[in-house]
Amino acid sequence: MCHMANAARAIIIENDKMLLMHRNKNGSKYFTLVGGQLRDGESAEEGVVREVKEETGLMVTSARPVFIEEHAEPYNHQYIFVCEVAPHGDIAIQEASDEAKLNQISTNLHQPFWVDVSSFANLPFLTMRLQAAIVTALKKGFPSEPVKL
Repeated sequence: MCHMANAARAIIIENDKMLLMHRNKNGSKYFTLVGGQLRDGESAEEGVVREVKEETGLMVTSARPVFIEEHAEPYNHQYIFVCEVAPHGDIAIQEASDEAKLNQISTNLHQPFWVDVSSFANLPFLTMRLQAAIVTALKKGFPSEPVKL
């Protein structure tokens, strides 16, 4: 039996900067959106709030679905939200999170990072389809209803 695992990710933009996760996975370096796998029984909205908190310490105050990135089994569907966050100080991976544990024991590193929105299109981003959709939305506005990629 193939268990589909879904994920929720956040697009967070403040002061012309976008919050991304810089990954160094066994020497492969790239950026992804902050977020991760949903737990059993968890809605995508609940998951994105929890993941953002774990990976950055930020508190999501609103999450609006804008993209659904579909993958073939056994991979997951990714639910992408534009999120607003509460006022905050520095961002940091929270000590209790899975990412903090991975950072301590392995070559699978996670580092949250603010990048200039203007440079986003040129970053090594995990999926080009999603990157292209975000680049377009940064110019034209994010969709009012979630768009399947």
